[in-house]
Amino acid sequence: MMHVGRAAALPTCACLWEASILPVFRSLKSTILWLFIPIITVFVLVTGTISFILASQQLKDNAFMNLNDTIAQTKSLLSDKLTAFIAELIGLENSSQWVSIMNRPDGSSASLEPEDYIFLNKALDAYFERYAMLDSVLFYYDEGRVSLYKRNSSGSSVNISLDAYSSKLEDDRLSVIKWLNIHDEVELDTQQVVSVYRMFGKNKSQTNGIFMMNIKGRFFSDLLNNAKISTNGYLCIVSNDGVMSFKNVAAKYDLDEADLQDELLARESPSGEFSMKSNAGQPLLVVYDTLSLNKWKIAAIVPQNELFNKVNSIGLVIVSVMLLVIIVAIALSNVVAHMITKPLTKLTQRVNRIEEGNLVFGINKFPSNEIGVLSRGIQEMMRRIQHLINEVEEVQEKKRSAELAVLQSQIKPHFLYNTLYSIKQLCEMEESKDAGEMVAALSNFYRISINKGSEIIPISQEMEHIKHYLCIQQMRYRDDFIYEIDIDPDVLVCNIVKLTLQPLVENAIYHGIKQKRGQGLIRIVGRLNNHEVTLWVEDNGSGMSVEDVEAMNAALRSGEPGSGVAGFGIQNVNKRLQLNYGKEFGLHYHNRQGGGIVVSVVIPSYE
Repeated sequence: MMHVGRAAALPTCACLWEASILPVFRSLKSTILWLFIPIITVFVLVTGTISFILASQQLKDNAFMNLNDTIAQTKSLLSDKLTAFIAELIGLENSSQWVSIMNRPDGSSASLEPEDYIFLNKALDAYFERYAMLDSVLFYYDEGRVSLYKRNSSGSSVNISLDAYSSKLEDDRLSVIKWLNIHDEVELDTQQVVSVYRMFGKNKSQTNGIFMMNIKGRFFSDLLNNAKISTNGYLCIVSNDGVMSFKNVAAKYDLDEADLQDELLARESPSGEFSMKSNAGQPLLVVYDTLSLNKWKIAAIVPQNELFNKVNSIGLVIVSVMLLVIIVAIALSNVVAHMITKPLTKLTQRVNRIEEGNLVFGINKFPSNEIGVLSRGIQEMMRRIQHLINEVEEVQEKKRSAELAVLQSQIKPHFLYNTLYSIKQLCEMEESKDAGEMVAALSNFYRISINKGSEIIPISQEMEHIKHYLCIQQMRYRDDFIYEIDIDPDVLVCNIVKLTLQPLVENAIYHGIKQKRGQGLIRIVGRLNNHEVTLWVEDNGSGMSVEDVEAMNAALRSGEPGSGVAGFGIQNVNKRLQLNYGKEFGLHYHNRQGGGIVVSVVIPSYE
C-alpha cells in the first residue's frame, strides 16, 4: 500500500514540475534557428559588401590603368614616328645643297639648276621609301621660281598662296615648325591629311617660301582605331585647329567636338581626366595626355556605364550569390537543426522513461530545453556507465594477459622441439663437439628468450637471439645456407615483441632453403622510416605461388590460428604483434624477385 501511494505521488510531482517550466521552455531546434540564421545572414551581407567594395575598386583601378596604358602606348608610338619624321626634315634643311639653294639671291637667277632637281628628287624620294604614311611633299620658293610638288613619287610644279599658310602661324618666328590637324589641302588637291611645314622669309608678313609635308590621315585612323577601349569608347587627337576622330559611336554618346576641344585646351595639366556629358546627357569620362612634340592632346572618351559595366555585373553577381547563400543557409540550418534535435528528442523520451523507474538524482539547476532534460538523465547514467567501463577494462586486460601467456607458451615448445631434434641428429652422427657448441648456443638462446619474463625486448637482443639460432641451424645444415644481417643502428635501439623473428627464420630454413638445391641465402634487413620499423626476413628458396601468398596474407588478416596456409607459429607471431601494437601492424608475405619469399614485419618505433 505504501509503495502504491508513492508511485501515485511521483507522476503528480513530475506534472507540476513540467507545468512550472512550460512558459519558459524553448526547443533546441528553435534556438539553433534563431541563433544561426541571423548570424549567417549578417556574416554573408558583411562579407558580400566588403567583397563588392574591394572588387569594384579593383575593377575601377584596372579600367583607369588600361585607359592610361592605351593612351601611353599610342602616345609613345605616335611620338616615335613623328619625331623621326621631323628629324629627317631638319636633317634635309641642314644639308649643304639645301643651304646652297636657300642662300641664292631672289630673282630669276634663283631658279633650280638640274643638279638641284636631282638632289631634291632623291631626297624626297627617300622620304617616300622610308615613310609609307607620307602623302605628299611641297617645296615652294621665290614666288614659284623654285617649285617642286611630289605625290606618290611623281613630281610637278604648283602655284600656291603663301599667305594662307603664314596666317596660321602663332608668331613671327618662321623657324618654328607648324602642325595642322587633319584637313583637306585644297590648293594641293589632297584630302584628309595632317600637314607639317616650315616657312622662309624675313617675318610672318614677308614670307617667300615653304617646305611642307603631308601625312596620310589613314595613318592616324589606323593608329587610333587599333586601340581597343570599349564598344563606344574611342581615341581622338585635339589641337588648336581641330579634333581628329575616326570612330562612329551610338547617337546617345555623341559629343560636341567644339566643347571637347575647349575643355581640353583649357586644361593646364599635361595629363589628367575629367567628366563630360554627351549631347544626350550620357556621362562620359575623358582621360588625356599631351604630345611633347607639338602639344597636341591625345584623349580617350569612354561612356562611364561601359567603363564600369564589369563593376555593375559583379555587383549583380555578388547580390545574387548572397541571396542564394542566405536561402541555402536557412534551408540547411533548418535541416541541420532537425537532424540534431530529432535524435535528442528521442533520447530525451528514453531518459524520461528511465526517470520513471524511481532513480535518485542529485539535480542542480539545468537549462530549460532538451539539453537540460538530457543532462539530468545522463548525470546518473554516466556514473553507472563509468563503473561498468572500469570493470570491462579490468576483465579485458586480464583476458589479454592470459592470451599473451598462452600464445607465448605455444611458441616455445614448438621451437624447443625443432632445436632438440637437431641436437639429436648431431649426437647420432657422433658430432659431439658440434653438439656441445649447439647446446651452448641453445643455452644462450634460452637465456635471452627468458629475459626475466620480459615480453618486450630491444631489437639488438632479438638479433643476438637470432644469431644463436642461426648458429645452431648452420651447424646442423653445414654449408647448405649462408645468412646476412643488415640492420640500421637506429633500429637496434627500438623495442620488439620477443621471439618475433625466430619463427620466420625457422620457416625460411625448413620451407624455403631446405627445398632448394644448392646453397641457400637468408637475409635479415631492418630500416626505420616515419616512426615505423620494418624488418624483412627473406630467402632464396623454392618460394610460393601467387595464390598461396594471397592465401597466406588472407589467413594473417583473419587472425584465426591454423587457418589457410599459415602455420601455427606464424599465426601466433602475427597475433602477438597485433595484440601489442594494433591491427594495422604485423606480418605480410610477398614473393622475392629472383625466387624465394620475403616476410615483412612492421611495428611502431616508439615501443
